Amino acid sequence: MAKTQLNVRLDEDTVEAARQAAGNRHMSLQEYIEHLVKSDTDPVRKAFLASAANVIEEFGDLIEERVREPRG
Repeated sequence: MAKTQLNVRLDEDTVEAARQAAGNRHMSLQEYIEHLVKSDTDPVRKAFLASAANVIEEFGDLIEERVREPRG
């Protein structure tokens, strides 16, 4: 796929945070930003997160209760 150059202005703290996050993931800054945009616009991811939110809303109390139960 062809690439298009994009110039973005960010404050220094945001740039440093992005560089650190990219480095932690062993990605270039370009790869990291591309990953963020793709993740944010992925319809499958959005559907999954909506479903997960529904599960937590419906069963969150039960899940918390089970987590607090002593194991043995």
